[in-house]
Amino acid sequence: MKNKFPEYYKPADKEFEELWENCIFIVDTSVLLNLYEYSAKSRDEFLSILNKISNRLWIPYQVGKEYHSRRPHIIREQKENYHKIQEKIEATRNKLISDIDTEKSIEYHPFIDKKELIKKIDELFSKITSYLNECETKYPDLTNKDNIGEEIDRLFENKIGDEYSREKLKELYDTGKKRYEQKIPPGFSDQQKGNEKQYGDFISWIQILEYAKVKNQPVVFITDDEKNDWWLIHDYQRPTQEIILPHPRLIKEFVLETNNRFYMYNSENFIKAYSKFLKEKVSNHTIKEVRNLRDQQVHQSLWAQVIPTLDQEYLKNLNQYDELQKQFQSHAILDMARQSAELQKHFQRPEFLEMARQQEELQKYFQRPEFLEMARQQEELQKYFQTPKYSDVKRKKTDKNYENNKNNQESE
Repeated sequence: MKNKFPEYYKPADKEFEELWENCIFIVDTSVLLNLYEYSAKSRDEFLSILNKISNRLWIPYQVGKEYHSRRPHIIREQKENYHKIQEKIEATRNKLISDIDTEKSIEYHPFIDKKELIKKIDELFSKITSYLNECETKYPDLTNKDNIGEEIDRLFENKIGDEYSREKLKELYDTGKKRYEQKIPPGFSDQQKGNEKQYGDFISWIQILEYAKVKNQPVVFITDDEKNDWWLIHDYQRPTQEIILPHPRLIKEFVLETNNRFYMYNSENFIKAYSKFLKEKVSNHTIKEVRNLRDQQVHQSLWAQVIPTLDQEYLKNLNQYDELQKQFQSHAILDMARQSAELQKHFQRPEFLEMARQQEELQKYFQRPEFLEMARQQEELQKYFQTPKYSDVKRKKTDKNYENNKNNQESE
C-alpha cells in the first residue's frame, strides 16, 4: 500500500534524517508574523534556530509581500492590546465598587467597613494599572525602530524569489480558479477573501515548486496556517480538530513536479524536529509558548467562522458577544465537545443498545391488534363512567346504602 500511496504515510526516521540533511527550509508569512507575538526569550531562540540554518533558508516573493503588508497591523495590534486590557480592568473595577457600594448586606455589618473595603479595592486596581503601564513602557516602539524586522531582513537577504509579471499572475489566477472549483490545494479555503487575495497561497505554492525544480532539492515548508487546504485534518473546523499529515495532494504534486521529497511542519513541530534531527537543544519554554499561540489562533479562526452564522443584533442586545468569545477562547467549547463525545460513546454501550432494542420491542407490542382493542375498550369504559346514566345509578346506590345503614342503626 505504501508504495502505491506514499503521500498518505509519514516518512520513517531514516527518511526524515535524509530530508533534513539535504532540504531547503521555506518559511510562510504566518511564521514570520508570529515572531512579533512571542516573548523576547522565545523569539530570540526561534531566530537563533533560523540563523543556524540560514544557508538553506528561502521564501517565495508572495510570502515577502504578505509579510510587509501585514506587519504594520501586527505591530499596531500588539500596542493596542495594552489599552484593551486597561479598559477591561477599569470596567471591572467600576462594576465591583458599584456592586459593593449598593450591597445592603454589608451596609451595617459589624466587622466590615464598606468605605475601607472600597478604598482597598481601588488601591489594588491602581497597582494593577501601574504594572500594565510599566509593561507598556518596556514594549519597544517597533513603528520607529523595528529590531525584529531588521533581524528578519538580515536572515532573508538575497533569499527571496522574484516577482511575477502581471501577465503571469493573470494566467495563474485563471489556473487557481479552476483548481479551487475542484478543491485542489492549496488556497481553496481562502475563496471568501475574493479578488486576487484568495490566490495568495496558490501563488506561493507555484513559486515553491519552481524554486525546488531549479535547486533540485527536497523542501521542508514551515507554516502556522492550519487550514484543510494545507493539511489533512481530522474534525476540521471543530474545536477538536487534529492535524494528521500535510495534504496528500500537495505531497503528490510536489513529487511529480520535482522528483524530490516534500514535508510540512507548524512552528511547534518544526522546532521539535530541529532538535531531534539536527541534535540541537530547544527550551520547553519556547515550545510551550509557540504551542499556546498556535492554539489561540486556531480558536480565533474557528470563532471567526462561527460568528457569521449567529444573530449579531441578538448578541449585541443581550451583551453576550464578548462573553461568548471568552468562553470559546477559554476552551469551554472544547469541554463541551469532549462531553458530547463521551455521551455518544455511552449511547453505543451494549447495555444502552439493549435498552433501546427492548423499548423498540415494547412499542411494537403496543401496536398489536389485541392491545389496541383493550385500549379501545378501556376508553369506552371511561366514557361510560362520565355519562349521566352512570352517575344516576351511582347516586341511587349510595342513597340505598345510606337508608340501609340508617335502618340498621334504628333497629339496634
